[in-house]
Amino acid sequence: MRRRDEEARRQRNAETRRRGEKKILAVKLFLFSIGAVLMAACQPNAAIMNSAQRDVPVPLPAANSAEKTLSPLERDVETMRTANFDYIYVYRRKDGGVFDSEDKLFIKNNSPYETNRRILTDGDKAVIAGSNTKFKPEQIKILEQRFNVEDFSKPASELPADAAANAGNSGNAVNAAANNVNKMSVNR
Repeated sequence: MRRRDEEARRQRNAETRRRGEKKILAVKLFLFSIGAVLMAACQPNAAIMNSAQRDVPVPLPAANSAEKTLSPLERDVETMRTANFDYIYVYRRKDGGVFDSEDKLFIKNNSPYETNRRILTDGDKAVIAGSNTKFKPEQIKILEQRFNVEDFSKPASELPADAAANAGNSGNAVNAAANNVNKMSVNR
């Protein structure tokens, strides 16, 4: 009797295992068929793909040749103009040499605090500074003593109306704020 019970239990276990394997196989087959349908549905439309190639304008050779003739310096100055800086200055060493760290620090220290961007270009022989704050005449004189300075700023007619009135005043605002901080720390 015991033997029959064990045999019956084995048969039930084997049947249960077969049913489970059949269910797993059915789920796998179902997932595979859904994946195949999705893959077939996600193929690109050949008509759309071909029309995109026809609609692409072909650039004119004259436009490309004009871009290729720009030197790195001219390209970087144009980048500054595209960034919409009001004042753009190019500095070169008077001896035509490469800028070193002292030269770059000198330019940084003698430019307005608000100078937004400086680019080293033309084989490290030129620095381009872009700002929306006008340089004070004394700053330009100091820089001209050490460097050749070229002004690529916007014409006066394109500058904001308050540019001349605010020229150099931003430094006074910074100094005033610093003085207020010092007064507050002294009064405490």
